[in-house]
Amino acid sequence: MTFRAILVLQTVLGLALGALTWALRNTPTARRSRALRWVWVTGIALTAVPIAVWQPPAGPDVRRVRVVSVLDEETSRALAEAFTRETGILCDIDPFAGGAQSTVEWISQGRIHPDVLLGGTVEIHEELAKTGKLERFTPPPDPARVTRYDDPIGHWTPLYLGYLCLVYRPLPDLQANPPEWLTLINPRWKGRVAIPSPDQSGGGLVFLATQLLRQTDPERGWEYMELLRENGVRYEARSEIPVARVAAGAMDLGVGWAHDVLRRIERERLPVSLRIPEQTGYEVGGVSILLGARDPESCHALVRFLVGRKAAEIQASVGMRVPLRGDVQPPSYLSQGALAPEATAFYDRASVLRQREAWVARWRLLHGLATNGGGGEAAAGAGS
Repeated sequence: MTFRAILVLQTVLGLALGALTWALRNTPTARRSRALRWVWVTGIALTAVPIAVWQPPAGPDVRRVRVVSVLDEETSRALAEAFTRETGILCDIDPFAGGAQSTVEWISQGRIHPDVLLGGTVEIHEELAKTGKLERFTPPPDPARVTRYDDPIGHWTPLYLGYLCLVYRPLPDLQANPPEWLTLINPRWKGRVAIPSPDQSGGGLVFLATQLLRQTDPERGWEYMELLRENGVRYEARSEIPVARVAAGAMDLGVGWAHDVLRRIERERLPVSLRIPEQTGYEVGGVSILLGARDPESCHALVRFLVGRKAAEIQASVGMRVPLRGDVQPPSYLSQGALAPEATAFYDRASVLRQREAWVARWRLLHGLATNGGGGEAAAGAGS
């Protein structure tokens, strides 16, 4: 029954009750009182019946995807809005307060239940794949898409590349001698260095892998990590925190993602400089669909959008990441030759995927942290 019909019926009943009341005006008082009582009870009952059975008309089904994103908020929002405009599917972006590694731990523990995990190095997504929490996705054929980083099983889908950089305050010493990896262990900067934590963030994991893989003997990499500890380095939960600390003057040197630093210099006028070292690690940022997603079809639609050209243009122009497409211009820092191919030739991603758990466990042991829990302790303070 429609709402309009209910109003018509109630109007008719009201008129009928009014007419009956008028007709009973000359009836003796006692009989009139009893008759009016039954008239009103009957009228109320008849009026309540259509109201009780009425249901508002069902609107169109609203399709939506809940996404936990570890990308920057501006890029996440731009991607979500573009996806909704193109498909009509709502995209709820939930930026998580922890780093990518912490996000994965919370998903694994069942503390958060997203449909899609967006961003973060694919080594982090692989951790969810190993525990059987990811649904498979096969990107549609597209000759413009770079496929060399694809997961052969299809549990996660690569979207972009990001490169580690050194960020520093424009102090005279650092301006005259731009920092390199060895600068971080120089006693001149003791207690003034911030780095993302390897057991909480994807950036920290890539940093650790970079120091181990760029050495001919990995043990020399561990010696470097020990020297960092002795130099009072502060480990942070997310990759953007060292950048913020350097910008605020709380630290003089830090490690972050080149795209994040460049974007914030451009958008926020952060008073920092950056340098991409001669050898640097990189992330293949990805997206994955969680098993048991509320609307798998909408999730697949989102990932199809994210591997397309429009989303890649947003990644490059808003996020300043390097998109994995041959038909999208990369950010200027890459197109201007700031990163030579040999800068990342040493970085063996297969080794990272194979050894990441053992590496992080040893790093935690180096810092006196438990090896069987989350990574919350790692950012407790300098030298932790």
